[in-house]
Amino acid sequence: MRSITRKFQLSLTVAAFAIAGLASCSKTNDADVVVPQIVSPGLKNGKDTIYVGDTRLLSPQLADVKNPTFQWLVNGVQVSSDSLYTFKPTERGDYTISYKIIAGNAISAYYYQIKVMGKFDNGFFLVNEGWFGHEPGDVNFYRNGEDSVYQYVFQRNNPGKTLGTTTDFGAMFNNRLYLVSKSGAFVVADASTMKETGRIDQLPATGNSFCGITPGQGLVGTSDGVYPVNLQSLALDSKLSSVTGQIGGIIKSGAYVLVMSQTDGIVVLNSSDFSVAKNLGAADVGFAQTPDGRIWAAKGKSLFGINPQTLAVDTVSVPFDVYGSWGAWNAGMLSASTTENALFIGKTNMWGAGGREIYKYATGNPNSLQAPFITIPAGRELYGAAVRYNPGNNTVVVTDVKSGYGQNYANNALYIYDAGSGALKKTVSYTGYFFPAIPVFN
Repeated sequence: MRSITRKFQLSLTVAAFAIAGLASCSKTNDADVVVPQIVSPGLKNGKDTIYVGDTRLLSPQLADVKNPTFQWLVNGVQVSSDSLYTFKPTERGDYTISYKIIAGNAISAYYYQIKVMGKFDNGFFLVNEGWFGHEPGDVNFYRNGEDSVYQYVFQRNNPGKTLGTTTDFGAMFNNRLYLVSKSGAFVVADASTMKETGRIDQLPATGNSFCGITPGQGLVGTSDGVYPVNLQSLALDSKLSSVTGQIGGIIKSGAYVLVMSQTDGIVVLNSSDFSVAKNLGAADVGFAQTPDGRIWAAKGKSLFGINPQTLAVDTVSVPFDVYGSWGAWNAGMLSASTTENALFIGKTNMWGAGGREIYKYATGNPNSLQAPFITIPAGRELYGAAVRYNPGNNTVVVTDVKSGYGQNYANNALYIYDAGSGALKKTVSYTGYFFPAIPVFN
């Protein structure tokens, strides 16, 4: 960009001198042309990345300026004639800001390139249950590379609105964040702005999960079966008759939708009409999908690798119990890498919480389960669906609280580990009775 700009400025300067030369031939008494110089653009390399709502003051440093006029254009549209310009973007996008300084017959120019991101594009969400009996669920946000967690970003961006009680699940689909609470509202928000785009005030039963099926349709898992939902109108259809009982995870892959039911086990539905294709047996935790296409679930000391084309199931023995949490459902601590065929498994107690160890199972290598891949610090314990792989930067994101009860639950920590080596890259501590439910990635 710098070399292109210098060449452009040079060509303008040469043109200006050429004009000056012609003028001197015809009018020998005219004053010499003074070409304005842009000594510094006021922004390193003329490039920057900012967020919607931020501002950038562009203040070029000049020399050899004589009776100048100025022109600023944003993506070709003139926006100012002042010597300085404050850029205040209201929308995401890539912006070219043209700066021109004109003095007599001479002109110099510079081009800024600024990328504008949504406030919540560069990071991930932490969906929180909320403090039961005191406040509803909400969402926190971690911006990549920073040392703090932005708190209550749903309420802050939607004044007067709240999520439901015990918000235990969130899922991203088509740049929308779908937030499922045990009671109260099922809420949809724009993932870049966190502005609410729609809600269902109350589901027919306790809400547990959501899965997008097509751009216009999704499935909501509840304590009493599965309900199709129109994603444009947010109208619920009648409960599916093909699967019953309390529903946990739901995942779509190709021609099938896999639904985990406490009553029916893993039920495979045809995605075209939600009829039953096969029942694969009981499981407590799932689902996660590795790059080889296999879908994974778990129960006790067994992992189940499901081929989404043939529906064949491979069973892998685990040297510890992979506990589910049907009694107080959450999404569980089972997450898959997107860069290697590997699973990350949080070792918890029988209620699906507690514990400090995280294992990495390299599929096909049982020895990889013989020792923890990650161990969080002493005096801490995993909480909720605390272990999630971040596909944006090949890390493992872990949330925990201080071990114990009462005020200890207000002592939160976020850890970011390298998914290849298990090395700790970042620790961020923050305070509040959030009761973290699940990290969600945009």
